[in-house]
Amino acid sequence: MNYDIEKMTYEEKDKRLQEILQRLDQSETPIDKIADDASEAAALIKSMNETLIKARKELTDVFTELERLRKDKRV
Repeated sequence: MNYDIEKMTYEEKDKRLQEILQRLDQSETPIDKIADDASEAAALIKSMNETLIKARKELTDVFTELERLRKDKRV
């Protein structure tokens, strides 16, 4: 099955990654497909990491703004 990683949610990526890892762990992946699965897993991990980095930045920005507003109210 062909997955469009960019259109998947974080949760869908995680589920797909777990499916791949389970197959690899249980030796269910045919030898001819191991490289494809490993490549897809790497792409999923990279995309998930990028999502986490973006979320962390957005949360940091929100908390920084909230802290600024809190300080402004005290003045």
